[in-house]
Amino acid sequence: MTLGLPDHLVARTISHALARASHWFGLTCLAGALLALLALNFAHRPTATAATASTISTTTSAALWFTILALLAMAGFLIELSLRRTVTLTIAYLIVGSGCIYLFTVTILGMPDVFPFSNLFLVALPKLALIMVGGAGTGALAGVLWSTLGFVLAEAVTVLAALQTQVPYSPDPFTISTYLFLVGVLLFAHFARRQAAAQTALHRAVLADRARLLRHDLDQRALARTQDTTLTELVALARAHAGPLSPNLAGSIRATLQTLRGTDWLTDADQRSVEPSAGTDAWLTSEVYAAIERSRDRGLVVEVTGERAALGRLDPVSDRELGLAVQQCLTNVILHSGIVAAEVVIESELDSISLMVMDAGRGFTESETGSDRLGLRQAVRHRIERLGGSVSILTRPGAGTSVLLNVPVPISDPITTDAATLGEQAPR
Repeated sequence: MTLGLPDHLVARTISHALARASHWFGLTCLAGALLALLALNFAHRPTATAATASTISTTTSAALWFTILALLAMAGFLIELSLRRTVTLTIAYLIVGSGCIYLFTVTILGMPDVFPFSNLFLVALPKLALIMVGGAGTGALAGVLWSTLGFVLAEAVTVLAALQTQVPYSPDPFTISTYLFLVGVLLFAHFARRQAAAQTALHRAVLADRARLLRHDLDQRALARTQDTTLTELVALARAHAGPLSPNLAGSIRATLQTLRGTDWLTDADQRSVEPSAGTDAWLTSEVYAAIERSRDRGLVVEVTGERAALGRLDPVSDRELGLAVQQCLTNVILHSGIVAAEVVIESELDSISLMVMDAGRGFTESETGSDRLGLRQAVRHRIERLGGSVSILTRPGAGTSVLLNVPVPISDPITTDAATLGEQAPR
């Protein structure tokens, strides 16, 4: 019934469906009661005995048609209630319905030779229609209350009619079972809605948490990008000699301005649109090499040792992020070490690549750095940790600084060793 509907429409759809079904059931019961009255009138008029005929003639001459009009009025209120579910119409339906049940029961039980008991299905028909007012509630619990009120009123007027006609009263199973069934359906719908509402609330909470994490990630990237671009270029300008800018510095500033104007830095898109072809030096195409060259253009002497070709194992995103982290480390050397030389050591493990940036400068105490020093925290540590890696900083005042960057990479196929060679080297 709710297949394909948005969550916020499911409760309203179920409520309308239950109300519409209950109203149609009520109208069917009223139609059955009306047809039964007409059938009884025509069936007993020609075949009844003289005593029964006189009884019927006195009860049906005026009361029968008045009861038929009451049933039609009750059906009209129920139709109006199905179109406009308001409290006023609901109360009016209960009042009119109670009077209709009373007239109908008196008319039916006024034929003692025909209907000697009050717990008959025919007597229960208008009572079933009155109970169906429960579908007019705005919610499941309100529907249960209206249905209960209808059930109590129906049984009360049936007792009064039984007393007036002197027919023994006993509750009929049809009204009771219908009432219990309707209440069960409404309560089930209520708890199902509550469960759906809880699931919707959880879903919204998950979405809100994802949005918060996304905003946090964008903030981190923005801070890191500020460190990568604006601060780096300001340092380069501050260290430049008076006069025209060098071609390298001017080109770097233009590239930075282009980066700040665009939005590519917001995504994890591959900055290297073409993978290096076979035979291409992975070192020369890496972002680490580009970061080192930019630092050399700013006057820093950088010595590189270790397994340079291992950078080819990095995927494009890791290569870019590692290169930007190395650039920030070298910028820190220019800004804070007091010297113009640094060393970069690259090592490759089975499942990771480690890169250490070292300088022999003045060093520092990491716990005493100010909150405005965002370089290591934003542009280095958070950047590497997003890749699943780690950052270790070894430093103390007067003893230089070493920053170890460790980035995970796919495990390479192990180099197979010649079995014969192993056999020759194995002890006999």
